[in-house]
Amino acid sequence: QSAKETVLPRVKQALNSALESDCPYDCLCHNVDNKRVATAVSQFSDGRPNWTYAVYVVECRLRRVPQRVAREQLRLQNPSPWVNKAQKHNRLVYVGVSQNVVNRLKQHAAGRGAGANFIQLFPVSRLLSVQWFSGPSVAYRAEELTAEMLDDELSDDVYVAQPG
Repeated sequence: QSAKETVLPRVKQALNSALESDCPYDCLCHNVDNKRVATAVSQFSDGRPNWTYAVYVVECRLRRVPQRVAREQLRLQNPSPWVNKAQKHNRLVYVGVSQNVVNRLKQHAAGRGAGANFIQLFPVSRLLSVQWFSGPSVAYRAEELTAEMLDDELSDDVYVAQPG
């Protein structure tokens, strides 16, 4: 099935259900352990044992961060236009790819890991969808296409980010 048939309905349904608070207890930025994250990921398992690359979609918590603070926190020399663009929206969605999505979500929660400057500024609140792929080239292409599709299909108050 295509991302438009699987990911889009999952993400739209999740975004239509309001969060209980700005940072609910069930968020992935505070309440993180292996079992909880693995359980969240397993709900998207489709029984393909050899398909190990995951394209994941998470919702992130909106924070108001001045450009100067963002540059200091991320150790950037120049302003990043995406910081201001993201803060003009009411909802934030991030699309990423990983061979070990459980560990990657835990890295995001801890604010560690290579890349993901977006997640360092806007912490993950919940997992919205996971798609599984057999290899890295297919997964990275699917990540790009998923982000483009979500950006086109979701309302204007949702900002969609992806690495790169």
